[in-house]
Amino acid sequence: MWKKPWSLKEGFTIGAGLILAGLLLHVSAGSIVWDEMSFPANLVLLAIFVVSTVIVYSLRDKVYGFRFLASYASAVPCLVYAVILTTIMGLTRQVPVEMPVTDPLGISHMLSFWPFVLIYLWMAIILSQVTLRAIFHFRLKELPVIAFHLGLLIVLLCATLGSADMKRLKMTVRKDAPEWRGIDNRGMIHELPIAIQLLDFNIEEYPPRLLLVDNDSGAVVKADNLMGWQVKKVKVVNEAAPMMAGDTTYYVSWYDEGNVRAWLVKATSPDGKLTRQGWVTCGSYRFPMQLLKLNKQYSLAMAEPEPARYVSKVQILTKSGKNIITDIEVNHPFTVDGWKIYQYSYDEKMGRWSAISVLELVTDPWLPFVYFGIFLLAIGAIGLFFTSSGKKQTQPQSIKTTE
Repeated sequence: MWKKPWSLKEGFTIGAGLILAGLLLHVSAGSIVWDEMSFPANLVLLAIFVVSTVIVYSLRDKVYGFRFLASYASAVPCLVYAVILTTIMGLTRQVPVEMPVTDPLGISHMLSFWPFVLIYLWMAIILSQVTLRAIFHFRLKELPVIAFHLGLLIVLLCATLGSADMKRLKMTVRKDAPEWRGIDNRGMIHELPIAIQLLDFNIEEYPPRLLLVDNDSGAVVKADNLMGWQVKKVKVVNEAAPMMAGDTTYYVSWYDEGNVRAWLVKATSPDGKLTRQGWVTCGSYRFPMQLLKLNKQYSLAMAEPEPARYVSKVQILTKSGKNIITDIEVNHPFTVDGWKIYQYSYDEKMGRWSAISVLELVTDPWLPFVYFGIFLLAIGAIGLFFTSSGKKQTQPQSIKTTE
């Protein structure tokens, strides 16, 4: 071993050494804390990597180990180790960085696991050396190779180093005043360069469903077709309030906050021998729900309507002087000054009368560079596909001769 030229055996040995070194670092220093590598630390690390890459390439003729990095005997073991560690990550439940690890080794935080990071650093060095060699020995037909490797390198570096600058915050906005503070997953408060005030909040709901409830336990009975009970709507009041007439409760139209959906229904038992008629409502924060007792075992209830769409009409003020009024809803975020604003939640207890809206604000300054890397990666892959196809078509065919 270690006799020149080095082979796959030395390559796998280097990978095993990196994993062992990573485990020792993990035990002695703990997991990598990416939050401590936010700007400008990540930019300094990127500059160090680029300079080191150029130095390694310039010394490749003098240092055999540097020249070995760009060989297949180095690349193949690196890919094998990377695939194994990535597979372990895929098979292991990963937890957010703010939560403690769930295993002794720390592989539930694989992105902060030293062996994983060192192997991918090895891959980044190989990619940089291959890319520089292709650039300094440029030939037009090698352009797809350059684009592919350079794109993969950009994605690998920017997605890793840029993760520390990504912020994902929750902001609770109200109608009475603008809000400019967000809270991260650790409960830390961040002041933002944008302020948001809620102007209006609206929910569109699906029609409510009727359910059977066990009279003793109060649990919902999971059964199709209400266990054979036939239910007919006699009267529907979509915005209603209860009224008392003697010992009887009935519902009338009422358009103030806290109104309920009320149905006067007629229920017939599966055998047709028993009929019950009465009101059922889903209830609200203002009025309790109304059930219709069918027999000693079951009652008929109305489920809470499920939201089909909820929208926040907001006013956005930025430090750059923008004053924007827009709607924000689920899966339709709004982008301003590098921030994506998503509809996240609302006061579910108040329902469609919620006076607050919870928004999620996300920024990732390195994301455009990641997208650019993906673009180069795709262009390179397409170029390699057509280049390899062209080579196959231009290969001379063997001539068969007959004796």
